[in-house]
Amino acid sequence: MKKVILTFNSMGGLDEEEKVFGDFAQIAKIPCKTEEELIENCKDADAVICCYEPFTDKVMEKLPKLKILSFKSIGFNSVDLNDAKKRNIAVTNIPQYCINEVADHTVALMLCINRRLVQFNTSVQQNKAWKFDLCPNMTRFCECTIGLLGFGNISKLVAKRLNGFGPEIIAYDPFVSSEDADKCGVKLVTLDELYEKADYISCHLPLNKNTEKTLNTQAFAKMKDGVVLINTSRGGIIDENALVNALNSGKVGFAALDVLVDEHPDLNNNALCGRHNVILTPHVAFYSLSSVRDAKTQSAENILFYLKGEYEKCYIVNGVTQKEH
Repeated sequence: MKKVILTFNSMGGLDEEEKVFGDFAQIAKIPCKTEEELIENCKDADAVICCYEPFTDKVMEKLPKLKILSFKSIGFNSVDLNDAKKRNIAVTNIPQYCINEVADHTVALMLCINRRLVQFNTSVQQNKAWKFDLCPNMTRFCECTIGLLGFGNISKLVAKRLNGFGPEIIAYDPFVSSEDADKCGVKLVTLDELYEKADYISCHLPLNKNTEKTLNTQAFAKMKDGVVLINTSRGGIIDENALVNALNSGKVGFAALDVLVDEHPDLNNNALCGRHNVILTPHVAFYSLSSVRDAKTQSAENILFYLKGEYEKCYIVNGVTQKEH
């Protein structure tokens, strides 16, 4: 029987994973935060279900039985794919499991800002003020330009939802064709054009060495004054110090962030907390009962199919299959 370790505090028990594995594998949940804990707890594992744990080259070198790291997420930025490939360890993800939830959350944040729902609710509930003219600079959403930074699965669903509201939608993604964008009612533009034209910029980039701190001081300087920034991808896409400065200067009028650079932020000492023009949600855009179930099932299925040699059924992101070695 194969041995699988789940290395973080996932929601609920292991019923879904056990249903997938049956008699093929035994799974245990052992949360690990450090390299040393990963080495100790995964030393006999054939497979690991992980999320943000530090699977560095040092760790993988000490796990001789490990054949697959199955990320229970769309992102997989806590492992170096080349290091894993060097160790003959496959890396898989689950690219479809929560895309509807994230798209819904993204559009909800845009509309919340556009209609100033937080400000009006605070005024009524806390200040006991019934003031319809509290926010006189509100704009009509269908007259805005929405810029999508990255145009993958989630961005396409965001565009589909936005089409019903009528704004102009533009996107930057060097890996997408104009024909594919046109099918979604979206115009592809250069990155500088997106910064220049967009009233709302929504981030949908994977986090890697090429995208880290894409939104920095230089990027903010190219944007419209008062631009609205939405991020439901990864916190590291944004230089948070630069964002704070942009909020202070008014270059960024509002920000709505589901993610921060630190996955476990110190909210008492974070400069983005406590601002009237910043909405923060606790990396919850992925969540629904359905998406949690899907994540459990699909991350376990990646392991089951991989260890059975059914590689075409896996979402392998670093090209490693055991039959090649």
